[in-house]
Amino acid sequence: MRSRPYWTVLGALCLAVLASGCSGKAAEGGDGAGADGVRTGPGVSAKTIRLGAMSDLSGAVFGPLGRTQIRGNQLYIDKVNAAGGICGRRLELVVKDHGYDVQKATVAFSELEPDVLAITHLLGSPMTAALEPEIKAKKVLTVPSSFASSLLKSGYLAVLGTTYDIDMINGLDYFVREGRLAKGDTVGHIHFEGEYGENALKGSTWAAERLGLTVRGVQIKATDADLTAQVTRLKSEGAKAILLSASARQTASVIGVTRSIGMDVPVLTQAPGFDPALLDTPVRDGLEKHLTVLTSYAPYGADAPGPKEVAAAFEAKHPDAKADALVGYGYVSAQVIGEVLKQACADKNLTREGVRAAYRKLKSVDTGGLMAPMDFTVPGAPASTQTFITKVDASVKGGLVPATDLYRAKITPDYRPN
Repeated sequence: MRSRPYWTVLGALCLAVLASGCSGKAAEGGDGAGADGVRTGPGVSAKTIRLGAMSDLSGAVFGPLGRTQIRGNQLYIDKVNAAGGICGRRLELVVKDHGYDVQKATVAFSELEPDVLAITHLLGSPMTAALEPEIKAKKVLTVPSSFASSLLKSGYLAVLGTTYDIDMINGLDYFVREGRLAKGDTVGHIHFEGEYGENALKGSTWAAERLGLTVRGVQIKATDADLTAQVTRLKSEGAKAILLSASARQTASVIGVTRSIGMDVPVLTQAPGFDPALLDTPVRDGLEKHLTVLTSYAPYGADAPGPKEVAAAFEAKHPDAKADALVGYGYVSAQVIGEVLKQACADKNLTREGVRAAYRKLKSVDTGGLMAPMDFTVPGAPASTQTFITKVDASVKGGLVPATDLYRAKITPDYRPN
């Protein structure tokens, strides 16, 4: 029989091995403190922090938008890594393509989630709505490329800038201020089914009541390409303007149809409704004459330090790619996560819980003019209530120029998103 001292020594050795193993596990993504005293979680090793991105890289409708935003993510990560990383660690971006399909997105999330600390980019309102319960359960701070005000209720979805409803309030008020609409006018609002369109319609309806306008909502599907019937109906109802919460293909159809039926009215769309590629189509002149675009982010190459820096980096890395303001948004979505990681590092806590706590400490995120200053400290509130209102100009890179300074309607502070 072995003596007691033998078992005591063996136990001490096992404890030493276990302690060493726990330390190594923390460095590779376990929940413990590494050699630098920083607690770490999934996606974090002694040398790297892995971040995730889930986008549409192959779909016909939103594929171009998704690819541009991923490139923006990577531009920020490249800049950070060139400067030495964050918390002594290089950032890595792991990208999954969901093809704008909810089922594929669910599978992609299950594959991605165990290996990343946070997600810099999740494209699509349907995908975000479907994945939100799992994002919450796994405590993964995620930046959705979606701006529905309902997402503000989630503690793990970092919605950047304004929401769809607030953009519409600001945009409709701007049309009234500029004399494009007057009290008593009827306005048509063509919108996607689902969160994106419904949230935008909520904003336009709320603003119309206060501005003395009447909104006629027309719901469509993302697959609807020919909007002749919808636009013709709105003309018969006397619409003096068309609001559009859809994609670029629907914008092209609306502009083409209004021209063909002699409907000379302004058209107001939101960020997903414009793609610079439209400027290479027969509707270019109509876009320049009639279209106003609402976004949470500045036009490409705008006269501010942030847009200029991102445009220069984008063109250096992707000289043959089309200029698009979404590269700036992609950059900021990664930048916000970067600011969170810096705060979490200062707090010595690179776990998912630490990242979420750090996120709620960001009081005034300055992006150099890429987006309005953002405050994430108030749960349930939008990070900003200022909108970039732009007009189409085919002669500039990205196709959009500011129509006014960052805009917030006088009525906007009275609005409650939820």
